[in-house]
Amino acid sequence: MADQYLPVTWNEFHSLSLLLAEQILKSKKPIDEIVAIARGGLSLGLILTDLLQKPISTITIQSYTDIEKQGELTITSKLGKQIKDKNILLVDDIADSGKTFQRAIKYLQAFRPASITTAALFYKPHSVFRPNFFAKETSLWILLPHEVAEWITTFTASMTKEGKSKTEIHAFLQKIGYNDDQIEFAHTHYPS
Repeated sequence: MADQYLPVTWNEFHSLSLLLAEQILKSKKPIDEIVAIARGGLSLGLILTDLLQKPISTITIQSYTDIEKQGELTITSKLGKQIKDKNILLVDDIADSGKTFQRAIKYLQAFRPASITTAALFYKPHSVFRPNFFAKETSLWILLPHEVAEWITTFTASMTKEGKSKTEIHAFLQKIGYNDDQIEFAHTHYPS
């Protein structure tokens, strides 16, 4: 089961962000503003605002209702600034189904930007949307460094329902890259 996942450390996240920024800068595409899709795109957006030296704003689109199902795409936090006639770089951490990017583009087009260029750290080949830029392609389930408590509690609850022991759960969590401090934190503050 552990081989289905791609654990990403903060160092790897930053290295991939550098690679992505390099691609964007070499393309010479004009960018006036970064729009990060929250929640997943916030970490990447923060790094890219530094690497590309561009201002950032955010929108929030909620989509995943649980680990297996994707719910309706709802914009729960709207764009707070004017982007008319600006060249926008729309960023998210993963182009998984691609539907979040499609929903965000449709939403941003109503503001009449000059252009919308898209970037993701990861692109999944089954996605219905391929970003203009991405750092890595994978079919694996990606475990990002800013989702530690979320994934530990999700895996723990799922494996507990399957009848796995605490020892088996702990060993699995370690195998996919979580350390004892992270596991203890999640289990202490978010017991299943």
